[in-house]
Amino acid sequence: MKTLHRVVLGAAASIVLAGTMASGQMPPASSDWATKTVPLEVLAQFPMITQPRMSPDGKWIATRIRASGEQVLAIVPVKPGEAKAEVIARNGEAIKDKEGDRQIVDYRWADADHLVITFDTRENFYGRWIDDVRYASYNRTTKKILPLGWDKSIGSTEMLWLSNSGKPHMLLQRILWDTNSTRGPDTELTGNPEVIDVDLDTGNTTTVMPHNAVIEDWTADADGVVRIGTARDADSGKMQVYYRTGTSQQLKKIFDGTPDRYGELAIPSLFLAGGTKAYAYGKDGGYRSLYEFDLATMKLGKKVFGVPGYDIGGAALTPDRSALLGVTYTTGREHWTYFDPRMKEIQGLLEESFGKDNVLIATADAKRETILFRVAKMGQAETWYIFDTVSGGIGRFAYGNDTLKDAMLNPVSVVTYPASDGKKIEAILTMPRHRSGQRNLPLIVLPHGGPWARDDADWDAYGWAQSLAELGYVVIQPNYRGSTGYGSDWEKASEKAWGYRMQDDLNDAIPWLAGQGIADPKRVCMFGWSYGGYAASRAAERDGDKYRCAISGAGVHDLIAMQRYDKSYLGRYGAKMGMGSASGDLEDASPGLHPEKYSIPILIVQGAKDVRVPPAQARDLVARLKKAGKVEGKDFFYLEQPLNTHNLLREADRVQLMQEVKKFLDRFNPAT
Repeated sequence: MKTLHRVVLGAAASIVLAGTMASGQMPPASSDWATKTVPLEVLAQFPMITQPRMSPDGKWIATRIRASGEQVLAIVPVKPGEAKAEVIARNGEAIKDKEGDRQIVDYRWADADHLVITFDTRENFYGRWIDDVRYASYNRTTKKILPLGWDKSIGSTEMLWLSNSGKPHMLLQRILWDTNSTRGPDTELTGNPEVIDVDLDTGNTTTVMPHNAVIEDWTADADGVVRIGTARDADSGKMQVYYRTGTSQQLKKIFDGTPDRYGELAIPSLFLAGGTKAYAYGKDGGYRSLYEFDLATMKLGKKVFGVPGYDIGGAALTPDRSALLGVTYTTGREHWTYFDPRMKEIQGLLEESFGKDNVLIATADAKRETILFRVAKMGQAETWYIFDTVSGGIGRFAYGNDTLKDAMLNPVSVVTYPASDGKKIEAILTMPRHRSGQRNLPLIVLPHGGPWARDDADWDAYGWAQSLAELGYVVIQPNYRGSTGYGSDWEKASEKAWGYRMQDDLNDAIPWLAGQGIADPKRVCMFGWSYGGYAASRAAERDGDKYRCAISGAGVHDLIAMQRYDKSYLGRYGAKMGMGSASGDLEDASPGLHPEKYSIPILIVQGAKDVRVPPAQARDLVARLKKAGKVEGKDFFYLEQPLNTHNLLREADRVQLMQEVKKFLDRFNPAT
């Protein structure tokens, strides 16, 4: 492999525009937007490419691309001119069945000709809502999409293993319909799946593991051998784990107990090919790390990798599954640490040229000769490049946003501020570039959804933080208690803290920013979606003395009604621990049940097709506010988007949301 910074680069590859050649150094950012304000409509656009996956032969990339205001799944050539980009599936159109339209959520190559696509829809399954996951194969030669294992399945399915050589096939776990069609599904076994082997070309199936009245979930090793079965009691959290060494052995119980909900049960998670070596995740010391796992003693071995103060995300194997490829984790930004020598060398070369924290390798071919990676400084729009490690050439594959190109926009940093009880909270701070040097600026507190999720300092895919900063606001995104990635204790601190301590964590950002001279504590608004929408509603009801306004998108306002709607909301076991005050008072923690306490203007946004947080949550809040004497158009505003879901799958809805947010802020918390 040639030394990157000494290479004279070849022609670029681009899926949308004529690529420009990349230098071996970090390219200068586009100056087109240096003094101009970027329109909200531009920042609300979907990225040009999302979740790219390169085929094993390095010739094709499967990716979601932006097309006509939506994201569609396409296969595009790595080298321009060899073939045209081909749209192969759209949300709700590729596969339709009795459960309705299905969203594309993921895809993986089995070989150079076969792509397995993951579809999802929200389904009411015998009185409880589930994410109903299904799979289909796409044959790049025949251009056909084939459902896999759907004909006799009910509820969600799960891919356990996918072949990487020979005849393309996969292992799928599913709940099987009773063969007696007059009875329908065997309700005694709705939680006990079988495992089938599915041919990706024909859809033909063979049973690998039949129903087991004890097992609720199966795990396969790198060779496609089912090795582990688990079961968990939804009420108590008690769990059993069974293990076998191979197909000729019987399952043997290796664990029977109630694991720490925020811990990591030490069982094999990654098996190397051959089945004699495995890795597992553990939280010794409270932070998720990767360990070797002794298959003889069924115990953790030595620690392979961990990050002080942070959880790792996950680990991956090399394409042939013979060794550990690397581990991903997020501190301020997402990172990969590679153990594979070739990938470690490639990462080092790219970092030498583009900056240590500015490069993320997204995907590669099986030989790791063709690499797709993205480049961006914090606050810079992403650019995607192809690296040919044989020739040493690099070419631009695509801009993340065709209009922005590689523009440097509003500066982003990772900060830490003290909570009122002395804990330290990490947050992402975005500063308005057009007001550089100014002090005491208006502030938006932007909590993430989940709440078991986190914000990072990589490019803002939704465009919310950048949009608000572009309008002149300071934006802070706190990783409040309950946020993932900060260890077991931080997640556990969310127990009985919804609307209380977690809310205080958000509020505590205000005096810290004011003390730094950054933000004016009298000009603050909260804006959030999903759990963030709940937090914004809670702010309007509980903390009106700290905010001038609130914007609640897809928020839960009535926790009791939400649990009636979705019996597995947070899980029955989790629901006992996760919500309510110290006394478990869900009514007190539900802002919508106290409409008379809403003391600041609130914009309520809801998708009419949202089945995760149903429209009744917003509609009932509106009705209660009116009954409490609140005036629509003065005290509260309601926007119901007729085609929007929980996930903002239409660009038109994303644009409308930010336009309405701007109008609302202009009136109640103007930037100037």
